[in-house]
Amino acid sequence: MASNKSTNRSRLVWLLLLAGLIVLLVWIGLKGWRIYQTSSSLLSRQSQAESLLAAGPGNIDPDAAEDLVLGLRSDVLSLRNEVAFILPVLPYLDWLPRIGPLLASTPHLLEMADAGTEAAAYAFRGLKPALMLSTEEDDTNTRMPQLLQILEGAHSDLARASLSMDRVVAARNEIRNVDDLPWRVRTLLDQADNWLPLAQGGLRLSLVLPDMLGLDGPRRYLVIAQNEDEIRATGGFISGAGLIELEKGRISKLEFQDANSVDAWSANQVLTKPYGEPPKALSELMLLDLFLFRDANFWPDYPISAEKAMALYSYGENVPSVDGAIAIDQEFVKLLVSGTGPVLVPDTGEVISESNALKSLQDAWTLEDGVGNRKAFLGVFAQAIRNRLENEMSSVDPINLARKLGQALQEKNLQIHLRDPMTSAILADLGWDGRLAAPTDHDALMTVDSNMGYNKANTFIEQTIAYHVRLAEDGSAEADLTLTHIHNGEDNGEPCWQGTIEEYQQGGEYRDLTDKCYYNYLRVYVPEISRLVSGPQHLVPAETWYGGYDWDRPTEIHKEPPGFTAFANFMLVPKASELQSQYRYTLPATITQDVGRNKQYQLRLYKQSGAPEQPVEIAVT
Repeated sequence: MASNKSTNRSRLVWLLLLAGLIVLLVWIGLKGWRIYQTSSSLLSRQSQAESLLAAGPGNIDPDAAEDLVLGLRSDVLSLRNEVAFILPVLPYLDWLPRIGPLLASTPHLLEMADAGTEAAAYAFRGLKPALMLSTEEDDTNTRMPQLLQILEGAHSDLARASLSMDRVVAARNEIRNVDDLPWRVRTLLDQADNWLPLAQGGLRLSLVLPDMLGLDGPRRYLVIAQNEDEIRATGGFISGAGLIELEKGRISKLEFQDANSVDAWSANQVLTKPYGEPPKALSELMLLDLFLFRDANFWPDYPISAEKAMALYSYGENVPSVDGAIAIDQEFVKLLVSGTGPVLVPDTGEVISESNALKSLQDAWTLEDGVGNRKAFLGVFAQAIRNRLENEMSSVDPINLARKLGQALQEKNLQIHLRDPMTSAILADLGWDGRLAAPTDHDALMTVDSNMGYNKANTFIEQTIAYHVRLAEDGSAEADLTLTHIHNGEDNGEPCWQGTIEEYQQGGEYRDLTDKCYYNYLRVYVPEISRLVSGPQHLVPAETWYGGYDWDRPTEIHKEPPGFTAFANFMLVPKASELQSQYRYTLPATITQDVGRNKQYQLRLYKQSGAPEQPVEIAVT
């Protein structure tokens, strides 16, 4: 009797286990089927998106786009719900051959998809009226005020979309094993890496764009045209100044002038107002007596230089203070034309394209109307761009234009400093304002060149950086830095001389200003508590520069801007030669951080605006 009960109990247990297994298999089968269905739906959206975009960004059907966005959002939410039970386990499966890295990255990839579709849904809900407006045949001047009103009304949705996009970026930063992922996933991540900075920046900027473009009243901005062939701290010598006034998104005023004419000059070239002394380096190395507008960008922190430039502009032109300063260089002009497409200059009939933009700027130097009128080309070009955007916007690809402007901001060919606190904070957070942010918990390095030679020799200059950091167990650190400046110009036997007054006055070829020796005021910015152990001492012979005596001084140390120490040197690099500058200095203990049982070291390299790409060699011992 007991044996039969035991047998029945065993059968019951097996039946229950079998039933549970069947239920589990059915549940897994249903899960798998739903996951397959959802994945297939997601993949089918790709062809839907491609067909939607085939007609061009300006011809997108708003309703079809809304269906696509909401459909993607629904599919991603369904997929996340279906796989939620297994997500906590996946990061521990990276050891599996072939599929391990993909499984470990899946939670972050799904987070990117979830946050990305959430951002798209919020943004589309706010901006659908703008998309509907873009399909209408109104001219740009009529449409812009309406677009700004739509942006203002969509502020809440755009703010939520911005927060969701921040989640996308955070999730992407968690995926570090990209090379181990399948090709299709790597391709998608490469595409995301190209667009995420622009999407994140665009959403944040949209929150303040109505105010920036003068929805509630006129906004006036100083435009600072810099020439990186004569490099200065924020990008290049200030060759031109512009004033742009925006009201309700429309350009109500746009004018350019030569930078030399900004200051308070009389008709016979006598200053009618008192001006202060320039920074010490400019007075010692260029023998300047007064601090004028053209030299305002002495400080590598663009907001500092921009404030100086705005103050000098208002002072010299005797006009009210402007709302901000926008710095551009020659490369920006090239990128802008690449974004808008070829631009016709009505006065000359010249067509400026991406391929000839730089040459057009340089050819302007061959005009015979004097230095002051050579920069007038910028005014003519600006009017041509304005005409293109206001009257021919339908032929401009807005996505390509936004991408080129984003590239200019990322590479510092375009820098924006505005006085409005909220806008300024957003620009600083995006890294679009050229700010030199002080390091607090990491190492930092920035090399800043300033051409002191009254020429455009930087077209021939290359620089390499070799940086070796030694970290000790007690938290102390020491750095060796070697900078090499290489002059690729041909040595034609012409002696070095700092001035090129004849070339400026005689209206020679642009190359006459570039084929010169390089006089450089070099500054190296490191963390504030760093201490110089040894530095270079370069000789600039008396017969080569305006000073008239042998410059042979050791490295100078400056405590500016806050959070940094600067090592400064004056140097001469003749044509077809190179010159090394070697520094050894101690670093503050704050450059390393305790992370668990380990120490973490991070280095931030700052790129000087206008400087070409520099080969960098870093070694950490």
